[in-house]
Amino acid sequence: MRSRVPKVWHQVGGLALLEHSLRAAEAATSGRPILVVSELEDSDSSRLEERAELVLQKEAKGTAAALAEARAALAGEGQVLVLPGDMPLLSAGSLVRLLQALEDSQAGAAVLTATVGEASGYGRIVRSPSGSLVKIVEDADEPWPGGPSEVNLGAYAFTLPGLWEAMDRLSADNAQGELYLSWLPQMVAGGAVMVGSTAPDESIQVNDRVQLAQAEEALQRRTLLRLMLGGVTVIDPRATWIDCDVEVGQDTVIGPGTVIRGRSRIGSDCQIGPFAELEDVETGSGCRIGRSHLSGCKLADGVDVGPFNRVRPESEMGSRSHLGTFTEVVRSRVGEGSQIPHLSYVGDAEVGRDVNYGAGSITANWDGEVKHRTVIADGARLGSGTILVAPVEVGEAAYTGAGSVITTDVPEGSLAVSRARQRNVLGWVARRRSKGAQGTGGGE
Repeated sequence: MRSRVPKVWHQVGGLALLEHSLRAAEAATSGRPILVVSELEDSDSSRLEERAELVLQKEAKGTAAALAEARAALAGEGQVLVLPGDMPLLSAGSLVRLLQALEDSQAGAAVLTATVGEASGYGRIVRSPSGSLVKIVEDADEPWPGGPSEVNLGAYAFTLPGLWEAMDRLSADNAQGELYLSWLPQMVAGGAVMVGSTAPDESIQVNDRVQLAQAEEALQRRTLLRLMLGGVTVIDPRATWIDCDVEVGQDTVIGPGTVIRGRSRIGSDCQIGPFAELEDVETGSGCRIGRSHLSGCKLADGVDVGPFNRVRPESEMGSRSHLGTFTEVVRSRVGEGSQIPHLSYVGDAEVGRDVNYGAGSITANWDGEVKHRTVIADGARLGSGTILVAPVEVGEAAYTGAGSVITTDVPEGSLAVSRARQRNVLGWVARRRSKGAQGTGGGE
C-alpha cells in the first residue's frame, strides 16, 4: 500500500477493510470472531478488542502459522471459517454456502473459488480430471503468464481436529519460505470441496491503491443497487457516492454529485442534492437539502436547507425550519418554523420557534477564551446585521433593530436598538477632493 497505515485500516465504503471481513464472519457464523494480529499500537488493540478475540502472532511465518496461533482459542470447536482481512466484498451468502458445503460432505475442507479474467497475484486452483482439488499454486512459486483462471479467494472452512493434524505435517518448502494456508486443503483427511462465489466482485483483493479503488467502485454498485431496489431514486449512479452503512427512505431523490457518508439516515420523500455532502446526518421525511455540507446533525421533518450552507455537529433543525444560503450552524438548536435566510452565523445558540433571523446576523459566541450560549426565544425577530454578544438572551416576540450590537438581555416583547446615531457631514466629499488636488500641486 506504500502507507504508514496498516493495509486493513484503509477504508472502502466508509469502513475499514478489516471491518468488512469481521461483519461477514459474524453474519455467517454464531461465534465471536477470532482475529490473529501482529504487534499492535495500544489504540489499535483497544479498538479491536471490542470487535473480536485477539490472538497475537509474534513472528510472521506465513498464513498457516497465523492460523496455528488460534489453536488454543478454537479448543472444543468442530469447524472453523478462515477469512483474509483484505477482501472486503466477500459476502455472508457465499460464506454460508461454504460452511454448508463442508457440512454436507465428507471432506475436511471447503475452499471458496472464482474464475477471474486475470489470475496473476492469486493462488490458482489445479483440479484433477474428475474435478477434485489437486493443489493450490501460489503465484510467488509459479508466476502466471496472464489470462483467466480459477483462483482461490482465501476463504476456507475446515473440520477440527483434522486441520491441526494436517498442519503438523506442513512444510515451508516454497519460494517464500512460509507456511502456506493454501496448502492445507489438499492435505486434510477427506480432501476439499470447492464452492464458487456468488458474485464476480467478491474476488477483488486489495494489495495496493489501485485495487482499493476497484473495491470501492464495486461496493458503490452494491450500495446503490440496494437503495434503488428499495425505492430510492438515484438520478446518476455514476456521479453519486454513498457509504455502505447509509440508509435512505422510499421516494427520496438523490441528485448527481451527492456524497453521503458514515451512518447517515435519510428519511422518505426527501430531495438531496445535486452536489450535497452529508456525513453522519439524520433527517426526517420531506426534507430538502441543496448544495450544502452537513455533518453530525439532525433535521426534523420538512426542513429546507438551500445551497452553500454548513450545518456542523451537535446541531438540530426543527420541523419546517429553513436555511437560505451562506449560513453556518454549529452546536445549536433551531426551532420549528424558524427562518435563517442568508449570510448568518448561528453558534452555540438556542433558537426558538418561528424566529426570523435577519440576514447578516451572527452570534458572537467566543470571548477569546470561552464559548458562550445565546438564547433567542419563540417568535423573536432579529433585524439584519444584528450581532448578539453571548451570553445573551432575546425574549419571546422581541425585536432587534438592524445593525444593532446586543450585549444585554432583551426583555419579552421589547425592541432593542444599539447603534450610533447617524450624522451626515454636508459638503465633506467636495472639500476632501479639493484638499487632495492641492496636495499634488494641482498639475497632472
